Amino acid sequence: MINVTLAQARQFILQKNYLTARQASDLPQLVEDIAALPADPFTTPFLAARVRLANFSPGDLLTALGPARLLLKNSLMRSAPFIIEADHYPTFYVATARQRNKDFNAEFRLWGIEHNAEIEALGDLIAPMVNDAPLSAETIMMQLPVGSVKRLTQSSRGGRVTETTNVALTLRWLAANGRLYAANLSTDWRSESPIYGLMSDWYPDLDLTAVPGEAEAQKTVVHRYLTAFGPATEADVSFWTGFGKSETARAIGALSGEMTLVMVQGSAGILLLLKSQIDALKGVELPTEPVINVLPADDPFVTAHRASRARYFSDQTLQRRVFNSAGAAKPTILVSGQIVGLWGWDQSADQPLLTWQLLTEVDPAVMPLIGAEIERMAEFVGAGGVQRED
Repeated sequence: MINVTLAQARQFILQKNYLTARQASDLPQLVEDIAALPADPFTTPFLAARVRLANFSPGDLLTALGPARLLLKNSLMRSAPFIIEADHYPTFYVATARQRNKDFNAEFRLWGIEHNAEIEALGDLIAPMVNDAPLSAETIMMQLPVGSVKRLTQSSRGGRVTETTNVALTLRWLAANGRLYAANLSTDWRSESPIYGLMSDWYPDLDLTAVPGEAEAQKTVVHRYLTAFGPATEADVSFWTGFGKSETARAIGALSGEMTLVMVQGSAGILLLLKSQIDALKGVELPTEPVINVLPADDPFVTAHRASRARYFSDQTLQRRVFNSAGAAKPTILVSGQIVGLWGWDQSADQPLLTWQLLTEVDPAVMPLIGAEIERMAEFVGAGGVQRED
């Protein structure tokens, strides 16, 4: 077992996540090194790449997901959309299949679909339609037989009504199961205009019949998580992957020979670290100047330790201001890996106003550095102005 300070642990993870002066050299390498890019909200991967990659342009990610087909976006950990390297999709697909099927079944029931056979039958109608060329959801709905499309609604306890269609659910289900892909035709990274086609056409080299077993795949995913975000708790691993306790324990057990335990001063519990990273962690030197980061909603650095989020705030009121009940994180402002504020922007506006606020007191000398990073983010998102809120 080794002992380090919380500041050392934060700096170590910041470095691995390209959130210090060191930036990634290219987009595929970045995605591999941070395990996966969260893609919900759909602007998050663009904003997350912007702060980690030198000279990043949104077109780089659109091209990697589109014509170059280097990256792939799909429902993976916790059934949420992530972007990974296309070559790694079979492993992530197998590792997350059990949870994904469970989540989709539960979602179908919420929308009043009692039998999966209804979704499967609709999927069998849709898949041949995109055999020759990809189609938008709107075109698919127009070409389906009369009576095939159903409008679905559900009401929350607060009376809020949400709507979808059985076609939208089926398209997501077909994509999640590797039958279809969804590619964004929009050239504006701030909006989505997906078309759907056969996965085998878009990624012809992927073979979902030659995949590892579930245990081996989950071991690989946990290893990639720890490579990017260790030291971390077992609960962090479970939350990030979406694996159940038994699955997480099995994967960690399979990696036991490659791991060591870490005590982090100021952080509760025993944390896990790959043995190959012991020297790098011990050798971390704290910077003389504060490291400022302005990160998007559900940024990988923030969400990687949601289960142990007390490392950000001991005050649960502040925790709830950053993380919602499901664990999703708002856009954050960090000083040396510590969350100190929030920011936001109205994506629907032509020239949105970027607003920001502090949650804790910071050294007055740091304020100009925060302001400079906020201005850079405002320029990237095309904000018409910046406003600080109390």
